[in-house]
Amino acid sequence: MLAASLLVHTPAMAQPADASLGATAESLLAAGRRLNPALRAAALDTEAAAAKAGGADRLDDPTISDSYQYYRDPGVFSAHTVMLSQSFPLWGKRSLRREAALADVDASRGQQQAVQDDLDERIKVAYAQYYLLTRDIAVNREIGELARRMRTAASARYGQGGGDQVAAIQALGEETAAKTEAVRLEGARDAARARLNTLIGRPADALLAEPMRARSLPSGELVAAVLIQRARGGNPTLSASNAAIAAARTRSTLADKAWYPDVTIGAGPLIQTNNQPMGFAATVGLNIPLPWGREAAGQQEAAAQLGATQQRYEAKRLEIEGALGEAVALLRAANSTETLLRRDAMPQARATFKTVLAGYSQGKGELTAAITAERQMHDVELRLLQAQFDAQVEVAAIERLIGGDL
Repeated sequence: MLAASLLVHTPAMAQPADASLGATAESLLAAGRRLNPALRAAALDTEAAAAKAGGADRLDDPTISDSYQYYRDPGVFSAHTVMLSQSFPLWGKRSLRREAALADVDASRGQQQAVQDDLDERIKVAYAQYYLLTRDIAVNREIGELARRMRTAASARYGQGGGDQVAAIQALGEETAAKTEAVRLEGARDAARARLNTLIGRPADALLAEPMRARSLPSGELVAAVLIQRARGGNPTLSASNAAIAAARTRSTLADKAWYPDVTIGAGPLIQTNNQPMGFAATVGLNIPLPWGREAAGQQEAAAQLGATQQRYEAKRLEIEGALGEAVALLRAANSTETLLRRDAMPQARATFKTVLAGYSQGKGELTAAITAERQMHDVELRLLQAQFDAQVEVAAIERLIGGDL
């Protein structure tokens, strides 16, 4: 609880600057868990639930009362009776209240973990986007250099009388297109950087290091049935729902015991008004649960809440299992796409472009063929990066659904 308080009351601006922040997804995840205000709010909710549970089984405040009895007959004494009374719930009601409150703490703790897992997923996806755009910029830089080489070759052929001015203009257009794309990609990467800063609770324009590497992906084939089993035991939303069911079941038992009476005990001095010695008074009382509808309504409410909580658990379980099956299928498709592009399409595109460009530089062929080959190679590289990004997105989703890293 003290750790949660320190987490909440530590201002974001007081955190020391880290020059490596942003270089890896792990550094951003650690910063988000430390600085994100939504996660700090969830920690406060858990702390509030724990504080409430600490007093759930406490007795109600005692009651002090003063009753005065007056008799006109001087032979009968008049007196003040000062009474301190205390109610005591019986039949295990106090322990049931505490049990329900502790289940609420578990539910709040599960919700806090769900907030963290959701934040982790968003940071992982945003970092993957940040890394992808950085790689896109590097690829575009290579394309720009290739376009410059084509323009040089086209200008050389035109100067030697072996080409035409249109080809030189086309090559210059390709180089300009690469520069224009570089501006767009830089803007998109700035937007991704702002998104990451916002997720970890920093100003949107704060500096971030260049991403060094993408997150490591699982090497083996993922089996949906195995992941579903992990989710049933590790997904924090399901854990919170289980705790909510336990709390509702306990409150249903407590509602059934509302028909059982509680005892109130009181005692205090009896002060006579005729200057006689002080006496003592005591009282014992029982409440009488009458069938006027309140207890029955409480039982119906508790039973309905228990049923609703159980149905919400089932709905969430089915949603998680379906999402896992979908994510595994999409991850498999992304991995297969990347393998095909890296193994077959990329070497073919590079070889075609090199051959066409070499031939054009030697005065053979048309510039249009070189431009087509260059665009094809560029497209393959972008599709490869997109497949890698898709895989990162699906892995992040799977890790949120199972409640832990793969």
